[in-house]
Amino acid sequence: MNIRRDPKTHDPFPSDFIDRCASLGLACWRLDLNGMAMEDPIAPGMLSMWLSSRPIRMLMAESAMMWSAQEEFHAIEAQAGVWLFPFPEVHRNRRTGYFVVIGFSPEILSSELIEAGCKGNQLQTKALLHILRDRAKFQGSQATHMMDTLSWMLEDIRALRKNTETIELFSEQLGESYEVVTTLQDLGRSMGALHEPEGIIEDGICEIAATLDYKWVACCINEEHDVRQVLNTHLFQSGMCKLSAEETKRIIEHVEQSEPLGYADTTAIYSVPVEFSELEPQILVHPMSRDGEHLGFLISGGKCGDDPQVSSHETKLMESISGMLGAALENAELYHRQHLTFMGTIKALSGAIDAKDQYTRGHSERVAMLSSMLAKKVGFSDEEAERIRISGLVHDLGKIGVPEAVLCKPSRLTDEEFDLIKMHPTIGYEIIKDIPDLNDLLPGVLHHHERWDGNGYPAGLAGEDIPRMARIMALADTFDAMSSNRAYRSGLPREKVFAEFRKCAGSQFDPELVEPFLSLDFSIYDDMVAHHKAQAPAVDLPDAA
Repeated sequence: MNIRRDPKTHDPFPSDFIDRCASLGLACWRLDLNGMAMEDPIAPGMLSMWLSSRPIRMLMAESAMMWSAQEEFHAIEAQAGVWLFPFPEVHRNRRTGYFVVIGFSPEILSSELIEAGCKGNQLQTKALLHILRDRAKFQGSQATHMMDTLSWMLEDIRALRKNTETIELFSEQLGESYEVVTTLQDLGRSMGALHEPEGIIEDGICEIAATLDYKWVACCINEEHDVRQVLNTHLFQSGMCKLSAEETKRIIEHVEQSEPLGYADTTAIYSVPVEFSELEPQILVHPMSRDGEHLGFLISGGKCGDDPQVSSHETKLMESISGMLGAALENAELYHRQHLTFMGTIKALSGAIDAKDQYTRGHSERVAMLSSMLAKKVGFSDEEAERIRISGLVHDLGKIGVPEAVLCKPSRLTDEEFDLIKMHPTIGYEIIKDIPDLNDLLPGVLHHHERWDGNGYPAGLAGEDIPRMARIMALADTFDAMSSNRAYRSGLPREKVFAEFRKCAGSQFDPELVEPFLSLDFSIYDDMVAHHKAQAPAVDLPDAA
């Protein structure tokens, strides 16, 4: 799948960095390798004009000559009161210029550069001094510290931008993957549901049996082809005559090992083995193929009616239905692969979050499974439960925006750190909110930490105002959190978890959902925990309380 994005522009110094420099009273200027200005200085009008004057430009050219021989860069006082903090611009491993941050110390106010740059214009000199008095507070003793601060700030902003681009890419990949699945669903509606290819085949062979009045019609799928992966069986039968697996195998061997009696268009006509008189007078076989690949074949026998001869009407219908089934199976296979890609992307994202903390490995999968089980238990359809399951897989997606030091802290969180954790539902919502076909997942992602009594987050919703999907996921999420080991405690025994759930019915949880949840079969959950535990590295856990 090709994802279309705008061409990347070379922008090594983000606007956020420039804005922060301006807030510190610093000017900025892009220079080429010779110290010549590539753009106007970034500073208030009068200050920008003064920086562009010949004396200052000469200072920049002299400094650039010195920097050309350096690999490491430090703050320099180019002239009394003028401090330069250089950052090389590098493109494709080649130095292309310098981004210079300019600071001023009080000495600049009495510098001859003021008059030289203003060329004797008293009004300009007064205006410049007025601007510089508010900015000339930098002390030379702070130069190294300021250089380190600016370097850290630049790297921090670059890292934030990279993380933002990563999140946008994840969101775009999810959108693109789901749009492909939806397009394929729409394409297949005229031939039936793509997620139920068996129904498409059964409808096709039933049509042949009914319309052409054949006693036996079958569809045999090539077991070596990938399309077999989307089917539960390789053989489908319809008509008044049903053959056993052994009898069907004998017919297929006969077709594969015999020469046809002839062809009607592209349909091969075979004799009938002597032990299958009910299939007289002949067997028709029409291949199913797609782009030259053999998908299988349609086979029919036992023609009824007054005319035993094969007609063009029969062969044309066989050909049409064969083409329809071939296209449907190809689309079903593609749908299956795209769905696997979509779900793989979902699981990869949830797995990436779980993997940041070894104590939450498999958390999203377990929450998804329990949420789906509870949804079915309280009357949701299979399709609705599947959507809740997918929402469970991405419910913690927003933790990608929570600092790892907080997320993986091996002790209890401070109030400030917990406030960062509480941002993850909103971050997850922001990541996927612009993907139209994921809109039905948003209530679970955004509100799975709301409480029945209104003391949850992020919106403080209460009671029936909390989306039911989120109320279901809240139970699953809390159950796994209480049952799982953490760096600062071991998971609680099942009976204590159950007791706590009953205690919190009507306060933390929807009281109508607690007992249905506790009546679920948790053996599947326990198997998942064991599987995830086997995948995790060994860690030392605290003694149980």
